[in-house]
Amino acid sequence: MAAAYTVFANNGTRLSPVLVKSVRTAEGDPVTNFSPETRQVLDPRVAYVMTDMLESVINNGLGFSAVRVRGFQQPAAGKTGSSHDGWFAGYTSNLLCIVWVGFDDYSDLRLSGAQTAAPIWTDLMKKAAELPRYSEMTPFSQPSGVVDVQLDRITNLLATPSCPQTYSAAFIVGTEPTSTCDQGNGIHGILSKILGLGNAQPEPPANESAEQAAQKKKGFLGKIAGMFKEEKQANPPPKPPDATANPH
Repeated sequence: MAAAYTVFANNGTRLSPVLVKSVRTAEGDPVTNFSPETRQVLDPRVAYVMTDMLESVINNGLGFSAVRVRGFQQPAAGKTGSSHDGWFAGYTSNLLCIVWVGFDDYSDLRLSGAQTAAPIWTDLMKKAAELPRYSEMTPFSQPSGVVDVQLDRITNLLATPSCPQTYSAAFIVGTEPTSTCDQGNGIHGILSKILGLGNAQPEPPANESAEQAAQKKKGFLGKIAGMFKEEKQANPPPKPPDATANPH
């Protein structure tokens, strides 16, 4: 897991973990030094987009209460994980840490990664930020070819003044959304069409009476209730047996 997340933390370069950094003599002279193998495995732009998404986990998602509320405010990206055990994988611009909490027999922990692993990660990173070696935790560097756009929280399309609830997201240039939130697309647009949210009601045709227009103007729930009523009428319950009939 640590090796996998180095790809995102190092602009697409994978670093293989090493257990021993060096072997030295009793006097401290190096006999053998070991360094992690590095290999470019991912486009730096893709790695940054992933980092941008993982930042939102800490700033706005499941990691917020375990990281930000607990006092770690440096730029960071991370992801919770929950199955039979609890995970949190997170990194800053200069330090990556993976925390696992669980039982060695794979018994169900019955707690999420946000409840178990993330608080441990946060406490460690807070201590690390006090050390000179890791104190300069800077914002992640955005490579060329990536653009930040403001999106509408409801439709995930480009935000406009008519959609004030927004968030920022990074995209590789040319892959960002081109439709805007007020063009009637996405989930918001579908619900608007079904429920008539925010849409002006059309005037009835000139040859249609007000009573006919009112009859046609059924609510969404009324239509559903009507479908159940029609089904009930089409499939009436069986009649009880005639009490006067001879038993068999």
